[in-house]
Order: sequence, then structure tokens, then C-alpha cells
Amino acid sequence: MTPTDTPSEAEAVPTAGAKSAIPLAARAVVFLFLALIPFRIVSIGYVPGDDALRHAAKAVSGRDWSEVLVLRSDVTMDSHPGWHGLLEVVHRATGADANALVLFSIVALYLSLILPAVFLVRRPEAWALALFTFGVLDQRVVTRFVSGRPFVLSMAALVVLCLLLARAPLDRRRWRTLAGVAALLGVVIWMHPSWHLFLVPVFACLLARRWGLAVGLLVGLLLGVLVAGVLYGNPFEFVEQSVRHTVLAFGTPAPPGTLVSEFNPGDGAAQVLVGVALLLLWRYARGRWRVGGVDNPIFLLAATGWLLGWVVVRFWSDWGTPALLVWLAYEFQDVLEEKLPVASAKRVLVAFVVGLAALLVLSGNVRGQRFLSPEKPYLSLMSPDIASVLPDPGGILYTDDMRVFFQLFYHDPTAPWRYIIGYEPALMPPDDLATFRTTLSRRTPGSFAPWTEKMKPQDRLILQSTQGQPLIEELEWTQVSPTVWSGRRPPR
Repeated sequence: MTPTDTPSEAEAVPTAGAKSAIPLAARAVVFLFLALIPFRIVSIGYVPGDDALRHAAKAVSGRDWSEVLVLRSDVTMDSHPGWHGLLEVVHRATGADANALVLFSIVALYLSLILPAVFLVRRPEAWALALFTFGVLDQRVVTRFVSGRPFVLSMAALVVLCLLLARAPLDRRRWRTLAGVAALLGVVIWMHPSWHLFLVPVFACLLARRWGLAVGLLVGLLLGVLVAGVLYGNPFEFVEQSVRHTVLAFGTPAPPGTLVSEFNPGDGAAQVLVGVALLLLWRYARGRWRVGGVDNPIFLLAATGWLLGWVVVRFWSDWGTPALLVWLAYEFQDVLEEKLPVASAKRVLVAFVVGLAALLVLSGNVRGQRFLSPEKPYLSLMSPDIASVLPDPGGILYTDDMRVFFQLFYHDPTAPWRYIIGYEPALMPPDDLATFRTTLSRRTPGSFAPWTEKMKPQDRLILQSTQGQPLIEELEWTQVSPTVWSGRRPPR
């Protein structure tokens, strides 16, 4: 429309008040739909099957891990001190039990990941469209958003970092931005101490030849580690123990097939590559191609995460994915700003459509039964009528199945025994770790001998067997369910 055009009544220009309300309305619509996603997921009774359970149980138990697990002597720090501290506060303030804390974890962490961008991008519809697109292209990754585990906070921090750094350069002269980054990383690292993985964004800045940005981010990271160490109460122990945990988890050779799935190599997410290629072709077809669209820290961080994902898939799912989501949002934002003026009433309709689509797709994995309820073969152990099949006070529960720990600890966080295997095998004493891995690779009666020889009458060995009583003659066996058996040393 030129300045001399006179709009018809049907094409009347919105008033100034309407113009100012439209961007706010579009943002509110997107916010509402995205905020509903985790609530829709938990409304059908979804509960994760692993670490979210033990985080909640740890908070309810009020005990150190050394009172719950048989640990290596050189493991002295809680692996997630800040997150467990937060859950303990929620537990004490509200009386929430382990189940309520799991639901809180799912909702709070999911919202921390997907809501900040609604306020940090000019067109929040673009962020909803990016989430929708990724939900269609790689459903396996978006399921991690609802895991209820504190690594989601690291993903959320990475999204915020990418959005902030795209808006305001970070260097040592911008001390306020630097202080904000340090504070953000400090809290997140205290919650989830994998601080060394934030070196990947620094590397991406170096790839993009953004030297000042790389230095600024590195300084912010170092200050953030210091903040996290101070929050923990001992910066030196915090750094040493967080590095030790990672070295133990990745540096202890494991038999093939015994690593958890997130530590295994990824498959390259071919659908995502196709989607990115189509977006780049679309940009070229619109005559909007520019090298800066891919030669920037955000895109190169996504590419780095994808490449490292061929070694360990978590580099892609937890580091490449958040960066790619931000990159997608900016790509869609460019298109929306080309097509729709900022005060166009059509923005509200677009926000409604893409917000609803994101809600349906990101929660659709549950409705479509892709989020299957975790298998719980050990529920029979939780019956109060058969307490004798579990360890006596002060005993140790031996098993070759980590699900025993997750399910029983969640069911009874204050049980008066310890577990030989918990959430990370590498934290076991070396001789017990060797026995555990032998049982996983061979599972013969003799493979359990190092455990059965040192078991005391108050200990128990819980095994799953589909072929009748386990052939370990040193123990007395009680059948708990058709496939679960409890063995004990005969009293002397």
C-alpha cells in the first residue's frame, strides 16, 4: 500500500492500541500453548523409568549417597548437589513425596527449556514453529525434554546463551552481560556439574572466528564454575569430583553392549539433515542466501554436536539440538518478518496454529504410546507381606539389574540397606564393578561368586530368571514372582 492509497472499510488499518496489542497477544498465545505441553504429558500418568526417580527419592531420603550405595572410596560429592538441594527444599516446604517431586521435575525442567525463548525472540511464533518442526523430524530427541533430569537445565542454559549472544556480543568489556552469563552458568552447573561440556560452545565460537566471543564465553564459564563451587561449599572439591565422575563414567572400559544408550554413538539423525538442507535451499530460492546463515557460532555449535554425536549421542541430543532449535527459530523468524508486518492481525492466527501444532506434536509421543510406561518387573518386591526377601537393616542388596535400584529406591527412599549398583556402575568399588560387568557379559552361576562369597546373612541377591531357580547353590532362594528370585546366605 502506497501513502496515497485509501483503505476500504474491510481493510481498515488497526488502531494504535490494536497495533500494540497484537505482538503481545501473539506472544501470549504461544506462551499458553507451550506451557501446556508438560501438563498434558503428565496428565496421562507418564513417569520416567530411571534417573528422575532416584533424584526425587534422594531428596526425600535426606541421606548421602554413601548411605544408599556402596561407593568407591574416592567418590565424595553428590553428583547433582544443587538439583537435589532444590528438590529437598520443595519436599520440606510442601511435603511432596517422591512421585510429586518427579512430576515437579518433569514440568519445571520442561518449562525452563521451552519458555524463555518466547520472551527472547522477536517473533515467538518462530520458536513454536522450530519446536514443532524438530518434533516431527526427530521424535527421539524431544522425548529427552520430558525426562525430568537436570541435564535439561544445561540444555535450557544453552538455548538462553545462544539467544542472548545473538542479540548482544559478549566480551570482557561488556561486564554486565559477562556477569549474567557467569551467574546463569554458575547456578546451572551447580545443579548439573557437567561444566566441561560448555567448552563445546567455546569451540564453536572459535570455528566461527569469533575470537572475542570465545574468550568472553570462556571467562564466563570459568567464573560460573567458581560460582557453582562456592554454592557447593568447596570449589576445589567441586571441580575435582565433577571431573572424576566424568572420567569414571567414560574412562572405565566397559564390555560391548553394557553402556547406557545415551553414551552410545548416534545414527546421524538423517531426517534432521534433510530438513536443514531444505531450509537452506528455500533461503537460496527466496534470494536471501548469505554465508553468515551457516558461518556463525549457533549453526556451527549444532554441527559440532551432530558430528560428536557419532561418538556419543548425548553431544547431539543435549548440545547440538538446543543450538539447532535456536537456528531454526531465527530462520523461521526471517520468513515471518518478510511476510507478516509486526502489527498484522494475522500474527495471532499464525501463533494459534503453530502453538497448537507444537502442543500436539511434542505431547503426541505420549498420546501415541511412544512414551511407553517403563517395565517394572520388580514391583513384587514392594509388597509389605514379603519384606524378608529384601535385605535386613544394615545389609546390601546385590543384583545385576540397575532397575532394581531405580524402582525400589523410588518406592522406599528410607529403606535401611545399601545397593551394590545404583545409577552409575563406574561409581562402584573396582572389584564390584568387575563382578557386575562379568555378570552382564556371561551371567553364569560362577560369575556371581565374588558377591556370594562375601555376602552376609543380612544381604540379599535379587535376580530375574525365566528358567526357574538360579543355579547358585550357596544361597537359599525364595521365589518372589514367576521371574524374580531372592537369595540369602543361610544363617549360621
